[in-house]
Amino acid sequence: MLHKLSPNKETDYRLPTTSEEVLGILLKDPSLLKEYKRKLSPGMFKNYETLFTKMIELDDQDSFTFKDIILSFPIQAPQIHELRNSIASTGRIGQLIEQLKEEYLAEQIHHVISRANYELITEGRSPNEVLPGLQEKVQMLTNTESTDLHDSESDVEQFYQWVDEVMEDPSKAYGMMTGIEDLDALTSGFYRGDFIVVGARTSIGKSAFMIEMALRLAKAGRTVAIYSLEMSKRQIYLRMLANLMSLDLGMLKTGRIPANRRQDMNDYKAFLKSIYVDDTRAVSADYITDSMRRVKRTRGLDVVMVDYLQDVKEPGESNDNGGSALARVCRKLRKGAQEFDCAMFGLSQVTRGVEERKDKRPLASDLAGSTGIETSADVIAMLYRDDYYDPATEKKNVMEINFCKQRNGQVGKVEMIYAKKFQQLRPLETGRY
Repeated sequence: MLHKLSPNKETDYRLPTTSEEVLGILLKDPSLLKEYKRKLSPGMFKNYETLFTKMIELDDQDSFTFKDIILSFPIQAPQIHELRNSIASTGRIGQLIEQLKEEYLAEQIHHVISRANYELITEGRSPNEVLPGLQEKVQMLTNTESTDLHDSESDVEQFYQWVDEVMEDPSKAYGMMTGIEDLDALTSGFYRGDFIVVGARTSIGKSAFMIEMALRLAKAGRTVAIYSLEMSKRQIYLRMLANLMSLDLGMLKTGRIPANRRQDMNDYKAFLKSIYVDDTRAVSADYITDSMRRVKRTRGLDVVMVDYLQDVKEPGESNDNGGSALARVCRKLRKGAQEFDCAMFGLSQVTRGVEERKDKRPLASDLAGSTGIETSADVIAMLYRDDYYDPATEKKNVMEINFCKQRNGQVGKVEMIYAKKFQQLRPLETGRY
C-alpha cells in the first residue's frame, strides 16, 4: 500500500516525508540507486517497502527504469508518478539519505525502549529477565555511519596487485603531475583523495595559482571542475585566456585583442569547454559534493577546486564556536574527494595577524579557522611574495609556494615567476618576468 501525497476530501495536503523524497529522487534518476543502495534498507520506507524492494530487485538485474516500476505496479501508477513529480532536484540525495538513516535509527531505539517498558510494567517481568533480550536487540542496532565489514583478504590482494603494478611501472606511484619540475619533485604530484589547502593574503595570487594548476592539469588530460564562490565565470574565463594566450588581462577585459591574435582566442574555445565552472554564490559543501557526483557521472572527474573555503555556507549548530562550521565544510569536502576519487583544492584566506610580524610569510596556523582546516587537510601550501610588502625588493615577481604540511611527503618551498598581468606562474628557469 502506498500513501497519497495529494490532497483529497479525507486528507489535507502534506509535504513529502524524508523516505518519500528519497524514493522520488531515485525514481527521477534511477542511476543513483546503484550508488546508494548499500546505505538503504527496505525497512526505512515503511508503506513503500514493497516498492523499494522491487526497485532493488530490478537494479540487481540491471533493468531498473521508471517504466519498469510503473509496469510492476500498474494500479499504484498515479501515486508513483506523484512521488517522482514531487521532486524538483536530485541534488540533496546524500543529505536526505543521512537524515533518513538517523530517523530510522531513532525509531528502532524508540521501539526497543518501548518494548522493554512494556515487559517491565505491563507484563511485570523482572529487570533480570528483560535485560538479556534488551541487550540482544541493542546489539543488532548499527550506527548510521556504519558500513559492511571490509574483506581483508581482498584488500591485501589488491594491495599486492598495486605493488606489482608499481614495480612494473614506477610512474603509477606518483600523483597527477603539473609539468613544473620543482613542484612535481616536492609533491610527487597531486594525489586522488587528497584535500589540498592553498592559503595566502588577499591579492597575493591564490586565484592565479588555482588557474595555473587547473590549466596545466587539464592540458595533461585531467577532468577539472572549479567552484568559484568569489569570481564569476566571465572573470575566470578571462583569466584563463590571458594565461593561455600570454595576453595582458587588462587588454582582454576591455576587448583590445590584437587582430592577429583573435584566431588564437577561438582555438582555445574547445579547451575551455572541457573545464567545468560553477560560479553559484553562497553554496554549501553539500551542494558542491552533490554537484561533483553529477559531474563525475556525466564527464568524469579528476581535480576539483573551490575558491574559497571561507565563502562556503554551512548550517549552524547549537554548540558551534568560531571555527566549527568551517571544520565541517572541510570534512565534507575531503570526504567528497575520497568518495569521488579526485584531488580537492580549497583556497583559503589568511588572518591579518600576518601583517604584524617581521617575517610575513604565512603559516598554517594563520589560516582563517585554522584548527578545522589543519586537521582535515592532507596538504597545506602557503603563498607569499616579497614584492607585495616591499616594492624595492630584489625578488620581484617571485611567488613562494611553501608546503608546510604534506601527509605523505616532505615539506619545503618552491619558487616561481608570477606574471600577474598574464595570470601565469612560470618555472624560475624560464627567466624573470
